[in-house]
Amino acid sequence: MRHLEGVHVDSFSHYRRKFTEQVILSEKQVFIVEGYLKLAEVVGVPNVTFQKLADELNISLGSIHYHFGSKDGPGLLDCAVMHVSQESIKYINFYIDRTLTDGSFRGLETYIKVLYDFCRIYPHHGRLWLYFYYLTIFETKERESNQNYIHLMRNRIEQVLTLGAGKGLYPKLRDVKELSEKIHFNLIGALVIAGGDARDPRFEKAEATVIESCMAIVRSHQEM
Repeated sequence: MRHLEGVHVDSFSHYRRKFTEQVILSEKQVFIVEGYLKLAEVVGVPNVTFQKLADELNISLGSIHYHFGSKDGPGLLDCAVMHVSQESIKYINFYIDRTLTDGSFRGLETYIKVLYDFCRIYPHHGRLWLYFYYLTIFETKERESNQNYIHLMRNRIEQVLTLGAGKGLYPKLRDVKELSEKIHFNLIGALVIAGGDARDPRFEKAEATVIESCMAIVRSHQEM
């Protein structure tokens, strides 16, 4: 998709790159991507244009075109989505590894808390992540082209459940794959409803509620 002055950066209906694909960004590209994420949080993803972003960052329009306007490379939206994905994965891995080291790991509860913490600390990342994630779940076109990312998140939930069971946090569980799918929908639904905005009173309530409801789902899958 060509990026012209004043036109929208892109739309998720045109996004076809695998969400789990890795991208290596230069310092300048990270600066532009972070600016894009923060602007999108304020004006909404569909309303961001290259010109608005250039004005917001006080850089030339040509600079954005130079870094993200190539037909052969990923565009700005592609890079933003992959950047958020990579940063969230790094944060989650670091947090869970730390809890495993200090003995505070509580299985699924830890995983849910780290997702909410990510949205608290990086709200501009969390909002784009939720916006895109919502579409991958409920829009057929996006769901079909981005199954890899959904599978990645469900596999992570499976791993957390298996690890928790191995540490004696849960009795033996039946059909962990089905269980992880139920938890996945419950968890993402709660995040979407809360809007990923830690300033919203629903955010704290959603976190507490989803932990309680997910643990109830886990209990329903315990082998008798």
